[in-house]
Amino acid sequence: MLSSNTINIIIRFNFMERIIFFSREDLASYPMMGKINEFLENGRHIKSLYTINDVLELQHICEYIDNGFFHKDWDDKKTEMYKKLIKEFKKQINLYFTGLTSELIVSFYDDIKYDYHESFWMLVNKFKIYEKITTADLLTLFKKRRFDINDILYCSRIVAFFEPEIKAYLLADEKNAENLLSYYEQEHDREQKEKYFPKSFSLHDRELLIDKYLDIEDVNLNYVRLVESSKDSEFLKISDKLRLKAKRLSKKLNAEHFKKAHVTTVAKGACLSEDQLEIEKIIMEGERQIYSYSVKKLREKTGKEDLFKNYRNIFGFIDFQGCIDMVIKSSRIDTFDRIFMKSKNEFLISFDFRDRTLTGELKFELYRYFLESIDIRIEDVLQYFVNDYLNSKFEVDTFRLYLPNSISTPLEKIRLIVPEFESLIEQYRLFVLEGSIDYELLQVTTKTSGFEKIPSRVKKKYVYPEGNEYSKLRNYFFNTSSILFDYQKYGKKYSCFYELIISENMMIKNFDSYEKEVIDKFIADDYLIADLNGVVKPKNYTFFIVLGILDNNDVINYYHFPDYIRKEIDRMEKLKIVAFSGALFTKAERDFFNYYLNNRFSNGLWLRNKYVHATNSHDEEEQKNDYRILLKLMVLLILKIEDDLRVEAHAKTLNLINA
Repeated sequence: MLSSNTINIIIRFNFMERIIFFSREDLASYPMMGKINEFLENGRHIKSLYTINDVLELQHICEYIDNGFFHKDWDDKKTEMYKKLIKEFKKQINLYFTGLTSELIVSFYDDIKYDYHESFWMLVNKFKIYEKITTADLLTLFKKRRFDINDILYCSRIVAFFEPEIKAYLLADEKNAENLLSYYEQEHDREQKEKYFPKSFSLHDRELLIDKYLDIEDVNLNYVRLVESSKDSEFLKISDKLRLKAKRLSKKLNAEHFKKAHVTTVAKGACLSEDQLEIEKIIMEGERQIYSYSVKKLREKTGKEDLFKNYRNIFGFIDFQGCIDMVIKSSRIDTFDRIFMKSKNEFLISFDFRDRTLTGELKFELYRYFLESIDIRIEDVLQYFVNDYLNSKFEVDTFRLYLPNSISTPLEKIRLIVPEFESLIEQYRLFVLEGSIDYELLQVTTKTSGFEKIPSRVKKKYVYPEGNEYSKLRNYFFNTSSILFDYQKYGKKYSCFYELIISENMMIKNFDSYEKEVIDKFIADDYLIADLNGVVKPKNYTFFIVLGILDNNDVINYYHFPDYIRKEIDRMEKLKIVAFSGALFTKAERDFFNYYLNNRFSNGLWLRNKYVHATNSHDEEEQKNDYRILLKLMVLLILKIEDDLRVEAHAKTLNLINA
């Protein structure tokens, strides 16, 4: 995924006068190498007098070369020549900085280009120039219009040298709480550079700063939510009282916001039809989406095995590859979900997640209503499927599931289903590890296993993307914002560069110069080929099919795919583009269950924890709703167990169970 920062870089690239190094992974690197080539070829580095920006530009050129970037037209001789020139640049940079004085830094500080400020302070840190800066001049720099404390916080030596002054600066302005919260609580779309806060800037100081921040008039709701969603760490501890203060303020500001904002309503419904021929049909009533199911079709098979399988085959609770469909997928996170600030401790409740959750709840309740109409309880269906069908079909020794009866209160039902949920998970863990379920061993087990610790019956269960190579390929070939994809020209017809090149005869000569450099690199790396007419196509279509599935789903359930796909996945594992996992649940499914059940996420429902520790609501309607959620989660758990057993059986038929 391209960050908004990267997109802005690409958009404004043509307007840059100076060379700027962003990062190894940034897509601006290829066009920037063209500017560096022009810079060196034209001898723009040869000057008798250097300004601060001239010197910092040389530093950014050095960073490109040091990170292994070379222009495509440079042969070995020229590459070696420019490597030697870079060494000279470094000497000039060193000489320039060691000659700086405190007064000189103050005089030119506002002239430093915006994109060079961080580099400036990093060099001050590296060459120990901070030792020349007087306290008075540092305080003057603090007041400069272009000064940003974040630039200094990346520099450990400067922070240590001016610790009292920097601590005082942080505490003097309540807005600096945003720096703390952004660094320690906010989720970022790329790895953050390490910051160094003063050692004397204690946990108490940090909490005090945040407390004062919540009282200012122009407090930012996004940061208030970060306080509300915070989790204690060694760097930041928020008291329950302060967290409650943030929660109340968040509620107040949110209400004020919605009074002014335009609100979009999503309407959905579900119904049973006596005369409908199709098993499922989606009907649109204006803006309202109605899921309609045929009663006649549902009544054709009313054995409990078939009734349970309807959750998979008709209602789509798991997808084509045996994965829960209601989880968060990166391909289904839209732009609005990405741009809003989010705590790293939160579960991302995207628009798509809300939509699929609502759809799932409608289907679940509609099917429950249908089952009751034929005098069958969901609990009885689940018990039969586990205790009878799974045990006999897959020769399990032996699953046991006991669910509440119809006369129990909602609270009693919850108090029974929560331990049964955990018991079934532990039973499956023992079955995978031991080949049978030892209930005496289960009884002496004092700790429940986390969802990430439940293994699969097969070693090669899930395939995940891995490493920078995958990220690069995904960004260029499947991202709408790829610099190779002209969205304005092709966006209405295709979603990405890969769709474009497999559908149209795109010739190398039709690309811009910096795009050609990227295309040439992909040809050299055997990802693309060009025919005699210069038409660009993928060299290995199966490879890109696998990438496309991963881009769309984040994961592949290995044995749900044909042999030719599995062979390509095995090849990609050797290239370290993908990695295998032998777990029962995907990463997204673990987060999904943890969101509902445990305290893994600060905004989770915590259903298990609430009812185990008796901190639940005493409102009966809320308890009924909680029980419906837990019952749905039980259905999903059983579907995952069945899929794992089916995958094992399929792998055995292929003689690949130990692969």
